[in-house]
Amino acid sequence: MDSRNGLTIPDDQIQSFFDSAPPLKDRAEIRESLIRFIEFNSQSSGVRRVVCVTSGGTTVPLEQRCVRYIDNFSSGSRGAASTEYFVKAGYAVIFLYRRGSCQPYCRALPNDPLLECFEVTDESHIQVRESHSEVVKGAIRDHHAV
Repeated sequence: MDSRNGLTIPDDQIQSFFDSAPPLKDRAEIRESLIRFIEFNSQSSGVRRVVCVTSGGTTVPLEQRCVRYIDNFSSGSRGAASTEYFVKAGYAVIFLYRRGSCQPYCRALPNDPLLECFEVTDESHIQVRESHSEVVKGAIRDHHAV
């Protein structure tokens, strides 16, 4: 039984909600990947702490055939920033995010970085626009420092 804010929800109702949700795509592969990640970081020298950060909005279906839903929109900036800080502090991070939300090390980039930060120089080459070069270099450097 789950009890929060004076509201009591029987376990069978909670289980029923999760049972009625559509199955997670690639569930077995995701599960195996998580197990390997956690085991690797639990056995490494010094035993790294593992943290899970959720980022971006959440959508919850109101019915089994998901015509209506409750949605809270979030850009994911706080989750991306938290992930960066946890990595810097030595944590191993599981980053769960909503498609289109802000990614770690990319918070300083424009909303559509692929189209805004790069330009075509000839038929087969692209380059970073001068106006975005420092921000892009910083994001790439920080990402690869992990």
